Amino acid sequence: MRADLLPKLRRAAGFLDRWQWLILLVAAPFYLFPAPARTPLLLVLPVLWLAAWLAGSPLLPRTPLNAALLLFSLMLLISLWTTFDLVYSVPKVAGVLLGLGAYFAIVRLTAGRPDRLWRVVALFVLSAGGLAVLGVVGIDWLDKVPILTAISQRLPVIIRGLPGAETGLSANEVAGALILILPVQVGLLATAWQRWPQVPADDALAVRPRLWLAAQVVLLALSGGLLLLTQSRSAWLGFFVGLALIMAVSGRRARWLLLGAGVLTIVALLAVGGPREVVSLLARVAGSDIDAKAIQRQALWYYGLLAVRSFPITGMGLNAFRKALPELYPTVPLPAGFDVTHAHNHLLQAALNFGLPGLVAYLGLWFGAAGALTAAFRATADPWLRGLALGLGAGLAAFFVYGLFDVIDFGAKLGIFFWFALALSICVYQVAHAHRLPAPPKPATVAAATLGTTSGGRQL
Repeated sequence: MRADLLPKLRRAAGFLDRWQWLILLVAAPFYLFPAPARTPLLLVLPVLWLAAWLAGSPLLPRTPLNAALLLFSLMLLISLWTTFDLVYSVPKVAGVLLGLGAYFAIVRLTAGRPDRLWRVVALFVLSAGGLAVLGVVGIDWLDKVPILTAISQRLPVIIRGLPGAETGLSANEVAGALILILPVQVGLLATAWQRWPQVPADDALAVRPRLWLAAQVVLLALSGGLLLLTQSRSAWLGFFVGLALIMAVSGRRARWLLLGAGVLTIVALLAVGGPREVVSLLARVAGSDIDAKAIQRQALWYYGLLAVRSFPITGMGLNAFRKALPELYPTVPLPAGFDVTHAHNHLLQAALNFGLPGLVAYLGLWFGAAGALTAAFRATADPWLRGLALGLGAGLAAFFVYGLFDVIDFGAKLGIFFWFALALSICVYQVAHAHRLPAPPKPATVAAATLGTTSGGRQL
C-alpha cells in the first residue's frame, strides 16, 4: 500500500508544481485580504514549495537573490515575534509572503525560456493598463495642483471600502507602482523606434508593427496620464530619473526622440502660457504645502532613526511604526490625528520593520537586481532583451528614488509590483545568459592560428 501511495503522491505533487503560478494567483485574494479565520490558507505557499520538492524540482529555483531572500525571510519570521500585536501585523506579513511566492513562481515559470519571458513581460506591461483603470475609479485623489485636481474631481468614484483602503487607493502608492512599469514601456518603445521602419523578418516587431506600436503608445498615454493625475511629486521625480537613465544608455536615435519630446513639451508650455505662467505652474506643482511636508518628513526620519536605535536587531515588526510612534515618542511634532502610516523612506522603513539585518537583506535585493540587469544588458546582443533590461533597470531606479521620500510599505497590496519587477530582472538575466552568443576569438588566438598554417592549409 505504501509503495502504491508514493507514485500517486508524486503525480499530485507534479500537478501542483506545474500549475504553481495559477494556484498562487487563485490564492492571491486570501493574501491580499487576510482574516484570522482564513489564516490557515496562508499555508498554500509552503505547500506549493514542498510539492515542487516532492516532484523532483528544486524546493526553490536558484537565483542570484536567494541569499538576500533567505536573510529577509528569516527577519520576517523574527518580526512575528517582535510585533506588539500579531493580528495587526498579519495583513502585511501575508502581503510579503505573496510577494515572495510571486517572485519564485515567475522565475520557475520562465525557466530561462524567451517565449515564456515575453508572455510574462506582456502581463507586466498590461497590468499598467489594469492599474490605470482601477486607479481612475478608486483613487483617493490628492489636492496639490489645481489644474489636475479639477480633472481628477470629475472622475467617477466607484471603488471604496476595501480593507486597508477604506477611503480609496492611495494616490502615492498607485504612482509608485506605475513608475515600475512605465519605464519598461518606454524602453521597449525606444527599441522599436531604433528598428523602425526597416524591421528584420525574424524580429518580434515584424508581426503587425503598426498595431503593436499603436497599442503601446495608447497604453503608455493611459498609464502616464494617471501618473500625472496622482500628483505624487516623489513618483514624478523618480520617473524623471528613470527617463534620464534610459536617455543616457539608449542609442542615439532613441535619445534624440526622448530629448525632442521633452523640448517640445517645454516649448508648448511657453507658447501657450508664456514664461510667467510656466513659473507659476512649477510653483503650483511644488505646492504651497512643500515646506510643511519637508518638516513632517524630517520629523518622521528623526524619530524613525530613534526607533531603529531602540530596536536595532529585530526591528519593531511589520505595520508597528504607525501605532508605536505616538506611544514611544508622544512629543513628536505632527498634526493631531495625523496617520503616520510609514517612515516615508524605504530604507528606514526596512530597518524599522526588520532591524538592521533586514535592511542589509533589502539592500542585497537592490544590488543583486542591479547586477543581474547590468550583466544581462552586457551579455546579450538581442536589442529587445537589452531594451527590456534597460527599462526594468530604469523602473527600479525610479522606484528607489521615489522610496527616498515616500513608501509602498512592505506587504502593501500594490507592493506586489516590486516583487514582479525583481522577478523579471532575474528572468532577463537567465534568458540573456542561456542564449549568450559565443565570444569572438581574441586577436592573439587568430594570429597564432594564421601563423600555424601554410597557404596550402598544411601545418608548419
